[in-house]
Amino acid sequence: QFLMRFTNRWRKKSVKMMNNNLNGLLGLCRKACKMAIGHDAVITSIKQGKSKLAITCCDASPRLKKEILDECNFNNRNIKYVDAPFTMSELGFAIGKKAGVISIDEEGFANKLYSIITGGYEYGEKI
Repeated sequence: QFLMRFTNRWRKKSVKMMNNNLNGLLGLCRKACKMAIGHDAVITSIKQGKSKLAITCCDASPRLKKEILDECNFNNRNIKYVDAPFTMSELGFAIGKKAGVISIDEEGFANKLYSIITGGYEYGEKI
């Protein structure tokens, strides 16, 4: 019972997260080591061709967003990019590490995350 009370108290104080499916999927992706976290790791993943989806937080700087978008579109790379509607603290709560940008290196994870973030639309559909 103590653990239950502690957990409930912790949840009330924690940041409200966007979607339980998204929260769980981001955590699973991190555990599977299919995620690059942070600016330098994401840029390296994109340049090496491992990245399938780049996600930036809504409160990330415009310069960071432009740099990631330019890297995704450079030399006709087929990398999806999403400016997500959650903040750095919400993303940090989901993956356990505060970051403004992440990259997903697995096609299945990338497609599912993209469809959840964009509200059910698949990549290439008009929103």
